[in-house]
Amino acid sequence: MTINYHCGELLSPALKSMAEKKLAKLEKYGLGEEAVIDIHMAKEGKNFAMKLQLQSKEHNLLAKSSSSDMYKNIDDCLDKLISQLKKK
Repeated sequence: MTINYHCGELLSPALKSMAEKKLAKLEKYGLGEEAVIDIHMAKEGKNFAMKLQLQSKEHNLLAKSSSSDMYKNIDDCLDKLISQLKKK
């Protein structure tokens, strides 16, 4: 699984480490090495917005979240992706 970041200065080493650790949970869904996750982060007023896009041979999934806590956004988006994977 490949992770691409589109975050600019919002991506700290701690945030990157946590995102990679959390996204590793997706590997148990058999996505394979060809799967690509694009992480988009942006500041919108007082909130942070996050968009995770997962692309693989079998899936093209998208999850979005917006809150004042970027770490919470990671959890929210991951939960949404897992829910979508379970439905498929």
